[in-house]
Amino acid sequence: MLFESLPNETLLQILHSITSVQDVLSLSLTSHRLHNLLSRPAQRLPILFDAAERQYGPLSSAIAVVTHYPSQLPHIPRPSPPQSLSLLKQLLHVGQAANTWADLYPFTYWRGTEQDCASRRLLSEHERYRVRRACYRVWLYGLAFHTPSFGRYTRLQPPVVRSRAALIRAWTTRELGEILDFQSMMRVVLELFVCPSDGTIIHRHKERYGETPLISLFHPSGAKLRCYDHYTYTRTAQHTDMWEGWGGDVEHYYVVEDMLKLHPGQLLELYEFVVNGKGLLPLLDGAITQNSKAAVKAFVAGLGEWFENNGETLGETIKFVVSERGDEEVGGYGDLVLE
Repeated sequence: MLFESLPNETLLQILHSITSVQDVLSLSLTSHRLHNLLSRPAQRLPILFDAAERQYGPLSSAIAVVTHYPSQLPHIPRPSPPQSLSLLKQLLHVGQAANTWADLYPFTYWRGTEQDCASRRLLSEHERYRVRRACYRVWLYGLAFHTPSFGRYTRLQPPVVRSRAALIRAWTTRELGEILDFQSMMRVVLELFVCPSDGTIIHRHKERYGETPLISLFHPSGAKLRCYDHYTYTRTAQHTDMWEGWGGDVEHYYVVEDMLKLHPGQLLELYEFVVNGKGLLPLLDGAITQNSKAAVKAFVAGLGEWFENNGETLGETIKFVVSERGDEEVGGYGDLVLE
């Protein structure tokens, strides 16, 4: 039997079972009949949202992200908005970011030793679902509480702590462990790629160039070609990596704590710029740069003075809620792939 000879009811059932929005649109272009079936809004939107649920779900968590407004309390459930193409486009944007994080997870969790690399595998569909769910929840928390309204001097005030805890209490302790696991992945991406420490840069240089003498990070030497912070160093292709360090261990720790306030979409944008060279981040004066550290610092400066010296609060809020429940500890790194 030819595919197009099937009744409309069967074709609609097939369309509803497709697991990708792109596949639905591609299939609709294969014949006039399928195109006409999807041209009716009453049929097109449910089919596309079903596919989006399978590809980017849970959509309920993604909808909470794209419909968040600062004036609304994030822990209070809101009625789902009506299905529309505008809403779908927003869901595809955050969903694609969440799937990219799911792609990154194996490379951040199974890393380091040869045994870890040998154990690396792709995530199952259920594991990818949990990564996306944790991503949306970290994203929602960031939109709600990592904002100029919550500066460093108000983070410990009881009303502020209670408002943050109200959102965290809506999730089970196991789900909180998954959120901490996702945050650990963000930390790894920051430490290895977006804002590596001086020690990480030195280690990379030794891996690439061996024991080739380096220009000291702390004592200027050689021709004065470029000024960086308080010192002037020689800049050569061999020493390019040395210009990207974000300080020693203590200084770098606080940098990472600040940067963890970025929501997953912002951090992914910085990662794509630093690692893959996708896009150019504008500086504050409107100029364009390809220097990773300069671009990241300009991006952070554009967020406002509240961002610096004001670490993330998600981790401490989760610990506060878990202690309220009487649990001794909450999970963390690896919870997303551990059954």
